[in-house]
Amino acid sequence: MKRRLLGALGLLVLGGTAMAADALPAFRLLRFEEDWSVLRDDPARAPAYKFVALSDESFASFGGEWRLRLDSLAAPRYGLGRVADSYALQRVLVHADWHITPRLRLFAQLGREDAIGKKAPLAVSDSDRGDVQNLFLDMAVDTAKSLNLRLGRQELMFSPLQRFVSVREGPNVRQGFDGLRASWRRPALSVDLFATRPVAYAAGAFDDATDRSQAFQGVYLSRNLASRYRFDAYYFGLRRDGAVLAGSRGRERRDSAGLRLAGSSAGFDLDMEALGQGGHLGPRTIRAWAFSAIAGYTASAAWSPRYALEYDIGSGDSGRPGSALGTFNPLFPKGAYFDESGLMSWANARVLRASASVQPTATLSLKASLIGRWRQNTADAVYLQPYVALPQTLANRERRVGSAYVVDAAWRIGRSFNVALQLSRHQAGPAIRRAGGDDVDFAMLLTQYRY
Repeated sequence: MKRRLLGALGLLVLGGTAMAADALPAFRLLRFEEDWSVLRDDPARAPAYKFVALSDESFASFGGEWRLRLDSLAAPRYGLGRVADSYALQRVLVHADWHITPRLRLFAQLGREDAIGKKAPLAVSDSDRGDVQNLFLDMAVDTAKSLNLRLGRQELMFSPLQRFVSVREGPNVRQGFDGLRASWRRPALSVDLFATRPVAYAAGAFDDATDRSQAFQGVYLSRNLASRYRFDAYYFGLRRDGAVLAGSRGRERRDSAGLRLAGSSAGFDLDMEALGQGGHLGPRTIRAWAFSAIAGYTASAAWSPRYALEYDIGSGDSGRPGSALGTFNPLFPKGAYFDESGLMSWANARVLRASASVQPTATLSLKASLIGRWRQNTADAVYLQPYVALPQTLANRERRVGSAYVVDAAWRIGRSFNVALQLSRHQAGPAIRRAGGDDVDFAMLLTQYRY
């Protein structure tokens, strides 16, 4: 363990000196969204590796990330077949961004992820001894760069909350896709079309491959409205061979159509999204849906207190013979959407959250949340993230899954360092206790360095 941690710390040294804070791009969740061409006229404002001039029109930029996450979970899966586990998750990412011409670009990112001290079984999102995270070619079709084509391995994200398509930042190994994406941009309108296959991750070195058993494609339209609001409409198509869900198995064809409205005004903010799903899994027709609404208010007072109420619901299966399959499939959800413990999923769930947060300084934020959780349909199982059923819960028809108390703290140290802490207690409700489960205490400490 010491050798691995020391190796990662060595990478920090390669990161070089701290960057000047004025007028430099912020580090992004998707590192390929950073534009370091702003250094063209004054490259001395940042370390030399952020802008390497190759010609009058060509330059390269380099960067990376080291992340260490410490987890302690008193009762994984609510104690149903798993014992307490404490472990470290380490992730190292390095990337190179080569702007070959003003309209042609190559982006490459390598990653290594280690699960240190974690008990078996390990998930595919825990460990990877080194592989390609992103490797794609961007081509601007027109000189204004309003139409762009991207071909290769890439991460997908269409909205900030990442409810159903995400980069899977919470788990150790992020989610990538192999394929083509076309993006059209105007000041108030954007349209994305994509045809991809998810990456099938393996724990060895450079053995990740395109998952030929799955296909994921769609279109996402986003338009700015008046009063700082934005309206999105989208279609996602998922095809999977050998899918298993809610006791059904076979080839899955799931079509998802959704709408989203988000924005803020006069201290109030709103983010609403509704999604319907059709298609079939084996011989069964699919009829599933989900809805989410977050409403918040930020007061103009010391520490900028924000109060929010959130309601999330995903459909469950009725279990009736001959009926349509009702279990919602959250596709490629954000792993930490509800919290970092992995105990909550969109599938067959009703989740109500009340939260209050403050920001004592510009770099420190604190948040406390109270969460209640129920089954949407008592004939279906309780699901863990992303949609892993707890089969023991099928033996009862209790609706209440339980409640959770969550405390979050996030601290940004300069441009490069981030520290996050989450503590939560999940109190098991009747649906869990009658299945033999118990309460869960969870703690996470995360340190991240980007350069």
